[in-house]
Amino acid sequence: MRIRLGVAEKTLAALRFEVEVLKELAKTLDAARTTARDRYFEPVISELKPLLKLLWPDAELKFDGDSILPTALIRDGQEESIDVLSGGTREQIALLVRLAFARLLASGGRHAPIILDDALVYTDDDRIECMFDALHRQAGDLQIIVLSCRQRAFRELGGQKLAFKVVSAGEQV
Repeated sequence: MRIRLGVAEKTLAALRFEVEVLKELAKTLDAARTTARDRYFEPVISELKPLLKLLWPDAELKFDGDSILPTALIRDGQEESIDVLSGGTREQIALLVRLAFARLLASGGRHAPIILDDALVYTDDDRIECMFDALHRQAGDLQIIVLSCRQRAFRELGGQKLAFKVVSAGEQV
């Protein structure tokens, strides 16, 4: 009986040691993941902050640590979940995040065009001007293509306007 007890105690000690090693490994991996995420995402936040300030002077976005998606907008000291924000505010945030990523890619020599297909549909007149300021700020060395049926609203945006003609079958261009 004593022999079995001794073997069980040794097994228990080995298992406890293994559990402690695995806990330490999990903690180290979590820390490494957080460090890597922060190192990757910090430049995006740096690009995003001045763009957010164009719309909301004291605003800050809160991001989920795992998915790296925005979870809340903090403005005037109040945290608002992304889910409760208006459609216009959500589309503005999405556009600003895209602009920040595009700027970051461009600064690394990997230019990517930004294609906006009626991206500001829910944006009110005052905020659309702020969004145009953000687009102008980023347009210096980025290619931004805006597709919209709202010609009057986008007239002040500038840039080169292209018009497309729909051609029916058999019709010559």
